[in-house]
Order: sequence, then structure tokens, then C-alpha cells
Amino acid sequence: MNSANQCQSLIWQLKNLTLNINKSLDQLLQQEGLTLSQARVLLLLFNENGQSQSNLMKQLQIESSSMTKVIDLLERKNFIVRKDNHRDARRKHIFLTKQGQHKEAAITQLLQQFENELLNGLSVAETAQLRRLLQKMQPDNN
Repeated sequence: MNSANQCQSLIWQLKNLTLNINKSLDQLLQQEGLTLSQARVLLLLFNENGQSQSNLMKQLQIESSSMTKVIDLLERKNFIVRKDNHRDARRKHIFLTKQGQHKEAAITQLLQQFENELLNGLSVAETAQLRRLLQKMQPDNN
């Protein structure tokens, strides 16, 4: 594949779209004093509070050292607290603080507004089709 074709390949386009989305979300989330990585952890905790650090790491598909940095920053900002697992003191569970819980509405609203803007040029049918195709492309659906 020559370089002109490579730039038009689906993989290239998806990668560029992902990079642009991540950059835009990072900038948008600065309004809430967060990075995208930090917001992703909070979103998982909004869905299920008290998850283990290892479970969060698996869901986010990040390395242990990266997860620890994100957790440390969120803890310093008083958005989360680590608590020992009563069955295994080596394992920590991550819980939202009241301050962290108060971020849910703002983060959810920012993400919904961003998604609306991103999909603005698509019809309802095109958006539904895009969702189906992306879901179909997920590795766990093969």
C-alpha cells in the first residue's frame, strides 16, 4: 500500500479520529479539573462504586503504573478514596468521595454535549448504523 492509500485506509482514519476525540475531550474536561484518563476512572466508578484497582485497570486496558498515577491524582483531588479489601489487605478498592460523586452530572453533561456535536452531521439512521457497525467491530463480538 502506498502512502497516499495508507492515509485513506480505514485504520488510519479511525486512528486519527480517535486521537482528535481524545485531544478534544482532554481540553473539554479541563473545565472540571480532569484529564480524560481521570474521567474514565470516575465514569466506571459512577457505574459501579467500590471496584478494585485491578478491575478498573482491566476495563481501561492500561498498565498498573499508569493506573496508579491516575488513582493517586484523583485521590489528591479528593475525588476518590482507597480502602482495604477486608478479605485481602493487599487489594484496594476505589470509592468515590462526595466531591467525586458531585462530578457525575457535569462530566456526563460534557460528554453528551461533545457526542451531540460530533454526530451533528449525521442523521438519526446514520448514527444508529454507525453504532451498530462499531459494536460489530469490537473484538469481543467476533
